[in-house]
Amino acid sequence: MSSSAVPPESGRIAVAEVATTASPATPADPKSPRTTGGIQTPLDPTRIVNPSRRRRVLILLSFPLFFLLGVPFWWWSTSIERLSLPVERIAALESAPVTTVRSTILLTSAPDAYPPPPPGVPSYGPRQVCEALGDSVIKSTEAYYKQGGRLGTRWWDMVYEGGGRDAPALHVHLLRSEYASTDFPLKPYVQTPHLGLAGIPGPGGAAGGVKAGTLVIPIHPKQVGDRYLREHLKLAITDSILGLYPSEPPEIPLRAIKYSPNVTLSFVLLNEDAAEGEYVQGWDIEAAIREHFTPHLEPLRPIFNFTIESQMLYHAPLSFEPTWTDVASQGEDVKLQIESALGEAEKGKEGAEEVAKALIEEDKREKAWMVDEEMMKVFVNSERWTLDSGISQNPVLRFLLFIPSPSHRPLLLSAPSSSPPSFLLPQFGSVVILNPPSSAPTYHLTPPALKSSFHLFTSHLYSLLALPGTPPKVYPCPPPDPRMEPSGLRDGLNRWQLESVARQRMRENEDEARKTLVGIGRLVKKIKEMQVGEEVRGRVVGAVDRLEKMAKTRDPLEAFVLSRDAVALANEAFFHPSMMGLLYFPNEHKFAVYTPLFAPIAVPILVGMLKELVAWVRRRKLRAKRRAGQPAQPAPTDPTAEEPAGMEPGGLTHSAADKLAGIGAYVSESSEEGSARGVDVVGLADLVIVGPATDRRGTLRARPSRAAQPAS
Repeated sequence: MSSSAVPPESGRIAVAEVATTASPATPADPKSPRTTGGIQTPLDPTRIVNPSRRRRVLILLSFPLFFLLGVPFWWWSTSIERLSLPVERIAALESAPVTTVRSTILLTSAPDAYPPPPPGVPSYGPRQVCEALGDSVIKSTEAYYKQGGRLGTRWWDMVYEGGGRDAPALHVHLLRSEYASTDFPLKPYVQTPHLGLAGIPGPGGAAGGVKAGTLVIPIHPKQVGDRYLREHLKLAITDSILGLYPSEPPEIPLRAIKYSPNVTLSFVLLNEDAAEGEYVQGWDIEAAIREHFTPHLEPLRPIFNFTIESQMLYHAPLSFEPTWTDVASQGEDVKLQIESALGEAEKGKEGAEEVAKALIEEDKREKAWMVDEEMMKVFVNSERWTLDSGISQNPVLRFLLFIPSPSHRPLLLSAPSSSPPSFLLPQFGSVVILNPPSSAPTYHLTPPALKSSFHLFTSHLYSLLALPGTPPKVYPCPPPDPRMEPSGLRDGLNRWQLESVARQRMRENEDEARKTLVGIGRLVKKIKEMQVGEEVRGRVVGAVDRLEKMAKTRDPLEAFVLSRDAVALANEAFFHPSMMGLLYFPNEHKFAVYTPLFAPIAVPILVGMLKELVAWVRRRKLRAKRRAGQPAQPAPTDPTAEEPAGMEPGGLTHSAADKLAGIGAYVSESSEEGSARGVDVVGLADLVIVGPATDRRGTLRARPSRAAQPAS
């Protein structure tokens, strides 16, 4: 049967009219490809490549299903331990005032340190005398704080009896001594372990029963009967306590190191260049440390643990070249002579001007090497000097004794300084320059030769550790006999100064511990996934307990120990590995980790599910229209073509409609073969169905092209 040709539409390359014919009823081999007229139909590769709708849905749903099945394991493997922290107690500590320990001062007196009562007047014992004197000292101290708008509080109480182990650590004693000064005002001092005016030392280093660290008010026998002795005693005790125990501990300067329980002291002798000769080959460092440093380090044992090391370097070159210039000696006698000569020259005295010029010329030394302030900043050559003999996490204070080479002697500082020249390096250490005489090829520094240098090192130690000095109203401890010369060494720290250091460092530790605990609470609150294990929680609770106990103690050293332990526990909790793991891992990093894993899988799954959803909605609408009796719009058909029986309106069966998507692929692959057989091959975008395309079995037949049709 022939059919008339349908003229192609405008803009189409070719329009194929597909007709249906009855296929021969021959059994089909399921393994052999289905062909029509010797041509393989597009449904066969389509069935193989494209699964059914049911299978596609199951495949798409399998991915989310496997993901949901893995969620419990993922949840278990990524779950963290997050214990509760004492947030309320930490908040109370943050808003609480700074802890201040209230100490106790014991006031005692020798029986002969005050005048006896006149005849007929009842006598008073030492306790009654001390009570009356203590009341006047308390009133005088409170009046001092109120006078002139001074802000301060008396953080001590006065007691008048006590002894043994329960005796207060701070002690004021009135002592009568033949060697005391006969002039007013009185000259109080703090008793040192060596002999003082108290006489023969007693047990435990006490002198005449007076314990080391006691504030002694010496009274000469001639002063005992003075009518104003009580006022002088009140002034001496008040001024001494205000200087030794201020209301607020001094601020820690920036040049001092931050508190650390363990501190290393490194003493290094540096020869600039031993190859030039005249270098130092040895020094009595142990004797110098024992004489100059031990009296100051021993009292600090409750606060610091010191480790001492020393070494010698034979090649420590400078990283700069000093300046060779003239240096004025500026001796005191020469200065006076120059000033006198200049004064006479101003008065017009003949020859006075020439004398002044001559004195100025004589005052000049021979040229010396100078180190200015800019050179001091780079004096320590860290690249060439090996200053530390070991690796330690403890802070290290370095005391450097520099021996210039003969080509750089004498080496001086341009800024006015003591002899030998020295300067301080904040939070690092200090440098002392020692110029030995040019008289021997090698030198050995004995303790007398090291005395001036280590005296400077001691002063630098006080600055680097923020140790308090002696108040101006407290005098040095005198020798037991005024005929003895003072040692010239700085007295070691006494109990009053030690408590001042304890209060100072206690406040520093308390402030740091509070800030650290508050920071931990904020981090845990902000980062929801931060782990808080039993170790972290135990350290936080321990730090909070110690900070709360500080307010209940009356011993500054005990309060200091609590603050030291509190800051150590707080830092251990903050820098715990479980805390540091998420400290620098915000939520943005999670997206950066999970996105490369799930995005490549999620996109095709979501797109496929969306397509299936759209197809399901279309099918649902089509079924609704069929139930309502509205046939679907048929595709344009050839009016001359016959429609086989059993076809749906529109000429397409459901199976053919489902497989229509594979026609384009089939036509593209079989373009050459179709052209050879006289079949019009068109692109998928230009394919128009104009007639029945399938039979009941869903097979397709290609209609011969117009060029191959016989003339009707």
